[in-house]
Order: sequence, then C-alpha cells, then structure tokens
Amino acid sequence: WRGLTDNDVGIGLAKSHADWKHYSTTRRLLGIDSGPDRIKVRYALGEGGGRFDITYQMAADGQVDVTADFVPLKDDLPDPLRVGLRFDFDAALDGLNWYGRGPWESYADRKTGAALGLYSGSVRAQYHDYARPQESGNKTDVRWLSLSDASGFGVRVSGAQPLSVNALPFPYEDLYMRPQGTWKSSDIVPRGDGALLVDIAQAGVGGDTGWNSIGRPLVKYRIPLQPVSYRFRLTATEKTN
Repeated sequence: WRGLTDNDVGIGLAKSHADWKHYSTTRRLLGIDSGPDRIKVRYALGEGGGRFDITYQMAADGQVDVTADFVPLKDDLPDPLRVGLRFDFDAALDGLNWYGRGPWESYADRKTGAALGLYSGSVRAQYHDYARPQESGNKTDVRWLSLSDASGFGVRVSGAQPLSVNALPFPYEDLYMRPQGTWKSSDIVPRGDGALLVDIAQAGVGGDTGWNSIGRPLVKYRIPLQPVSYRFRLTATEKTN
C-alpha cells in the first residue's frame, strides 16, 4: 500500500485497490524456516490473496543478503501500487546518500527530469509538503542508498537490480489518507522511528485527469499482477577518513 496521492483519491483507488491496504496491514505469519546462515520468513496476504516470502542470509562479515518473493494467488486482484518491504530505522540516521535518480523525488512516469547520479541530503528534507499528506520522496532506479548518523555509522542498501526506495523521518502511515480536514502536511513532523521503503517497484502517479479512470497511470507504468522476485544487500557502514 502507499499513501494515496491526490490523483489516486480522485480516480477512486481507495475503493478499487482496497485489497492491497488490507493485505499490507493484516498480513499473517505462516512460518519461519531457519538454517545455519539463513532465515526465511513466510507471510500470507489475506485468505488466499497471495504470498510474500523473505529470505535473510548472513555472511561471516555481517553482510545480509535479502531475497523477497511475491506471488499473487488470485487472478482477479487489482494491480499492486507497490511491491516491496518496509523497514523502520532509528531517528539518529538522518544522513542520506544514494546513487539513482535525483535530486528530487521521482516515479515510474515522473523521472525523465531526474538525472541518474550521486546525491546526498538529510532524511528530513525528503518529504515534500503537499497540501494533504500523501506519497512523497520516492526515488527510482536506485543502485544503492545509505543512511548514517552524525558519526558516520549506519547501513547501506545495495540492489542486485535497480530499486525504488523512500526514506522518511516518520512512520510511513502518517501519509495514509484520513478524513478531509483532519490531517495536514503541517502536521507531518519527524517523530519516532523513520521509515525506509525498499521496493522492486511502485506504480506511477498518473494524472491525465484527476477525477476518473483516465487519470490512472498508463499501463506500462503500472505493476503487473504476476510473481516477482528481487534481491538487495544490507551492509553496516562507518565513517572513513
């Protein structure tokens, strides 16, 4: 699920794609399989909606390879808005560096004006204060991203393929839609743990219109309802001279 954009709301995705919000917030643990150097966590999405398996494999030097496997089990579900994982991180990790598109946010259908390069900034600067809280700060075609504290210690995420990532200094749920007038961007402030989304894809934002299905992203910017697997590596980092 994602924090619905104004376009998403106007074209009715809150209802048409509600299955994915339900699956995201009520996923059920099926089991944990462990081995000498790996742990596999298996989730069910709804009652027969899909599966999401995550395998963590740790090397002797502390690096962790993560493999995520998504398998939809119904063929009549709407197309997903995101496919990926969400991690929480300590608020002290406010330094952000990435190699991907930037320096501003980008999406599948909003990225030709964001050049591929090396960028840096603070996590708290990534949220764009739209009038209403909504999805903001995403980065596409990311090869790697790192979070660090004032001493330079932190974590690096390196994709085996380009990733869609987002790092924000508050729980991602703060961007979820609420009753009109009850939640404004001025209410969005750094608080608690930050949220890091590490996705294989996020759907485009569309916008040919903002009030009917024509406003949906073009098909090539949507996520197909089909199995997908992706990988990335987590590495501890420290300041170097």
